[in-house]
Amino acid sequence: MSADILQKKHRFILVSDLDWTMVDHDDKEHAALNAFGMLWKDKFAADSLLVFSTGRSHALYEELREEAPLLVPDVLVCSVGTEIFFETAGEADKEWSAELDRGWDREGALAAAAAIPALKPQDASEQRPHKLSYHLAAKGEEAEQVINELESALKGKGISAKVIYSGGADVDILAAGASKGEGLKFLLKQIEKGAGLPEDGVMVCGDSGNDVELFAVAGVRGCMVSNAHPELRKYCDEHASDNIFQASKRCAGGIVEALKHFKLA
Repeated sequence: MSADILQKKHRFILVSDLDWTMVDHDDKEHAALNAFGMLWKDKFAADSLLVFSTGRSHALYEELREEAPLLVPDVLVCSVGTEIFFETAGEADKEWSAELDRGWDREGALAAAAAIPALKPQDASEQRPHKLSYHLAAKGEEAEQVINELESALKGKGISAKVIYSGGADVDILAAGASKGEGLKFLLKQIEKGAGLPEDGVMVCGDSGNDVELFAVAGVRGCMVSNAHPELRKYCDEHASDNIFQASKRCAGGIVEALKHFKLA
């Protein structure tokens, strides 16, 4: 598997977050995930592209593969859109990495975050070349104040960066050109240059704030699973349309529900 897969003609593209979207950590039997896997193999695998877009680093993605019966994706997008893999055990795509290098001041962003006590660094594996990740215990208005403080500090230092708050607990500082949505746009450009965009379109699936930019990509259909966090739910409510489906089922069950709703399966 390599970037060559983007040059092939695909009927449909499914892009899904993993934790609490494709994978329900409360479903110990992984019944919904297995049902999705069977449907994908039966109806889509032969002519469609499966993309996993996760906030996890590649290392934590490998851990999840040990815990859940995930299909092997055609493309893996890790670390909130900052790393793209065409071989799950290979190197991150160098072209995308070079794009994100432009104007990115990682050390400056690190210093800005270090000055805010409420931000607690996540594990070392989650601190990536174009992403810095933190835990934030504060909730509600207090959390908003911390995010605003961080954004002001970055702006004050002249740092071009993007701050994403998701799951009510996670804060990511990304290179300005990064996000799950920007990663998807990059892939779609490569696909359009090759055999062309898929005739049955693209469907994105998510549950939290770091999935919002997936839903904002022009022309996609969106599936918000029923267990979604307020950040994504707010976006979907504010941008309600026939292209955004708010599932009544959790995680992979909601994805299957959306595929049927859009008459793709």
